[in-house]
Amino acid sequence: MFVVLKIINPEKGFLKRRKQKKALDNAVLRSCPTEKGLPFYILEVLDGKRGINWKLAADKCGRYSSRIIAPRSLPLPDHARLKRFIPISMNSVLVFNTALKIIEKSKLVPDEICITLTDRNGVHPRDVCKILPYASTVRVVTNHPERYAAACSEAFEEHGASLIIRNAYEPVSKPDIVICCDGAVTASMKNAAIFTSKRKNGGKLVFSGSGVCLAPKHAEIISPETDPVDFAGALTELCGSREYKNAVFSQIEATCRKCEESPPEKCLECCCLGRINT
Repeated sequence: MFVVLKIINPEKGFLKRRKQKKALDNAVLRSCPTEKGLPFYILEVLDGKRGINWKLAADKCGRYSSRIIAPRSLPLPDHARLKRFIPISMNSVLVFNTALKIIEKSKLVPDEICITLTDRNGVHPRDVCKILPYASTVRVVTNHPERYAAACSEAFEEHGASLIIRNAYEPVSKPDIVICCDGAVTASMKNAAIFTSKRKNGGKLVFSGSGVCLAPKHAEIISPETDPVDFAGALTELCGSREYKNAVFSQIEATCRKCEESPPEKCLECCCLGRINT
């Protein structure tokens, strides 16, 4: 459970402003339901001549004052006990889902491809088997191999395949697609096609993703300045909602200069077939 701060600008006219201030000063948390998860709350706060009454806002948020979703450009004062919530695993989920969607759309021959999942925090053991149909070799780089024990059994028993578990990335001779869920892009990936959530160089081709498309009911709640990934992450991690479990990045940038007008799957094909040299 968390609180979305909805910043309200003052009305024009003295009487309207006074009425507005009184109403917002008396406003309480408004509960919003989620699909098969805990609710979250909305708090409207007035940004008047003296700024926001942070103490009043913190008092209203109560035990949820350390779980605030607000625009990153809005500083939260330490003295008010308010703390911004930063999702831990949402970017990782979006990287995985986006990479899987693009790989599915590509026309690559699985026998000729290696896919490496870098997941040092052990977030994706339930998802890794989704990769198996698209590569002859699937590797996982993780600091928590024990979390992948069940996935290794599933891969062998249900797919007749083996997951290769490693603690560090190593280059391979065949085209390698790295789904970099932990953001740890290394120099040894220089010949790979990399999916990540941050703008980075280092691979032969790097896809950097950002943003997520929120459902209309959620887009209406948060301000345009609020990062939708923060909201989707809070809904997933704090409320246990599954509404964004299959979400993908809404924007994707690629480092390839030859495929600027092509869809990502075509750019990925060119890279794996050795047609680009970025």
